[in-house]
Amino acid sequence: MVDSMLPHIFRPIADLSHLPQPTDREDRLRTIIANLEKHDQDVRSSVLAEARQRLESLRPDEDTDMNDGNGSPPCSDHRQFVASLNAPYTEGSGDPCLLHGSIPTAGPSVRQATVPVQVRAAQDAIQQMDAYDRHAKQTKDYYVKALQRQQASRSDAEPVQPGRAQLDPRRKPIG
Repeated sequence: MVDSMLPHIFRPIADLSHLPQPTDREDRLRTIIANLEKHDQDVRSSVLAEARQRLESLRPDEDTDMNDGNGSPPCSDHRQFVASLNAPYTEGSGDPCLLHGSIPTAGPSVRQATVPVQVRAAQDAIQQMDAYDRHAKQTKDYYVKALQRQQASRSDAEPVQPGRAQLDPRRKPIG
């Protein structure tokens, strides 16, 4: 799973030399968070594009999936299908599909149906996005918390007015 995510995560980035440099730590953290959010969207769109590409490559095979296994095309006469569903039923006799009122069990030789390839491709894309989201959340949370700490420390610090130095209350006044 991790190896399949590498091409989505490690992508070339645009030239950043023309962008203005952040002036202080808060601006720098905001820029980092914005870049992480943009990268998250790029990774998600790349995963979706790969899934679409996989699904498009499967489209020519859909005609073979519609066959009933013996090479004949699917039945186009719906009246025959509906007529085969008309079975005699006595009211109150229970579910006609169940024998003797119990749920039938599959024998050991019965194999479970496989998941269609299209569904599997979608599931893989969702699993990749979930794995990346978990990873990206940890990274983004680190910078969001750093920004919150920076903002809290800035608001806690009392602004010093020009001409008045901050004095240590433990020191004796001079003069």
